[in-house]
Amino acid sequence: MNESTVTTEKTGSEHTHSALDVEVRVSGLSKAFQRRRENIRVLKEVDLEVRKGELLVLLGPSGCGKTTLLRCLVGLERPGEGQIELGGDLVADPGKGIFTPPNRRNVGMVFQNYALWPHMKVSQNVAYPLKARKLKSALAGGRVEEVLDIVQCGHLADRYPPELSGGQQQRVSLARALAPQPAVLLFDEPLSNLDALLRLDMRAQIRRLHRSLGFTGVYVTHDQEEALSLGTRVAVMNDGCIEQIGAPQEVYRNPASERVADFLGARNSIPMVVDSSGAAMAGCRIPDSAAPSLPGDYVMRIRPAHVQLRRPTDRGHDDHITWLSGGTVVEILPGADRTEYIIELADSVLYVEIPVSGIGFHIGSAVDVGLPHASTHCYGEDGALTPTEHVRVGVA
Repeated sequence: MNESTVTTEKTGSEHTHSALDVEVRVSGLSKAFQRRRENIRVLKEVDLEVRKGELLVLLGPSGCGKTTLLRCLVGLERPGEGQIELGGDLVADPGKGIFTPPNRRNVGMVFQNYALWPHMKVSQNVAYPLKARKLKSALAGGRVEEVLDIVQCGHLADRYPPELSGGQQQRVSLARALAPQPAVLLFDEPLSNLDALLRLDMRAQIRRLHRSLGFTGVYVTHDQEEALSLGTRVAVMNDGCIEQIGAPQEVYRNPASERVADFLGARNSIPMVVDSSGAAMAGCRIPDSAAPSLPGDYVMRIRPAHVQLRRPTDRGHDDHITWLSGGTVVEILPGADRTEYIIELADSVLYVEIPVSGIGFHIGSAVDVGLPHASTHCYGEDGALTPTEHVRVGVA
């Protein structure tokens, strides 16, 4: 896991936030499922802290453990090992026999499938957690109407969920979770059932609500755009572990491992061999490009939108771009704003996105492939990011 140390004040020394600032603390959390005769570990000694007012996004591919971690927080799954603290209260510790059920944890949950009672009116759905927690003063004080107005659904109070659109149902689900003013709000891929335009609208609404209400939240998604636009921090998960955690743009610009780079859109992978005379990539020798002190095998990663193409006849020199010759266009995928070109280069297949207004190529066209140094990252055989002072070619 790669995370910058957090400072609470400028004292010249770095230290972590005090316990009073932490709303969620996960320590050494492990969880396994028994499938047939095999024990499948889905969480592996996860450590995590979520500060008050923070919206932490758990990002990762299907099966990486992010939803299981969320279900452990809410109490729908019992961890096998480790501890969970919510608002300073220890709610799960298998070693001590502690497990607080979901209805006694001060959390709200926004589900992927809305989970609204179809036989209850919207107002009754939103009032349900207030009644369950016996918050009579909130009910009498107009809390239901307040949160419905917050999510712009006050006019739907007397309707039933089946009469609402998907976007309206998700906003009602959000209002229900907000109603009892929980210490932590949990989101389980809440936008995945919505169409593209509704997802954008709901994403903007959740961001506005977090900014205005300042709630503490943990948000699960496999959509990198969603994660980068919503999270105050992003934790990238893989194979039951947190691979990297940090500010959204920091994680996006400096993926700490090749797996993080791949998941965050750096689809292009180019093997590179470094020796005393320089580097070789995709059949092209690049002299004076790498420090000879670190010979070995590496992988360059770069996003399709950052790769450049040119015709072999247009060759020139640019100190900030490494050009590889011998590419061939093998497929073209037109889009509304950008066209994707699939390029064969030696033993590599590369994906290149170019604006529609840019230079056009045809299937079979010979091309040179340009790798801007500021947009590429280099990873060693262990999959970890290689420091820029050691391998210079194509490293930001």
